[in-house]
Amino acid sequence: MKSKDDWLEISNIHKFTNYIRTMVFVNFIEDKQEIDIIKCFEELSEKEKQELDDVLSKKECLIIVKAKAKRLRHKSTKKIKYLINDTTLAQIVDEINQRLVSNIIQTLVSKGLLETAFDAEVNDFVFWVKDQEK
Repeated sequence: MKSKDDWLEISNIHKFTNYIRTMVFVNFIEDKQEIDIIKCFEELSEKEKQELDDVLSKKECLIIVKAKAKRLRHKSTKKIKYLINDTTLAQIVDEINQRLVSNIIQTLVSKGLLETAFDAEVNDFVFWVKDQEK
């Protein structure tokens, strides 16, 4: 990324997005005392790569990044560049993390491991572990 005042230019939106989604995934699954925040997608095991792709696709993360980043088109070359600042970066990481959690819960519900219902009193969905004896 290149700095311009308080904005950073993302030199490769796809690499940036893959790095952020990997960072969120690693921080979610790793023991908090042993986190390697700089762990890249290529450093994940094949099992971890598959799990990451299953619960948090590149496509959905790219949509989040592009929606949050400031998009500029160069007048003469028509090349698009994306800019972020520290606030935008925090929002991107937070939204990708929320997406990861949501996708994991959705997977557990679809596999029948979690039960879900809408609670009108709290105006939100509630989840609980399915009773295995029933």
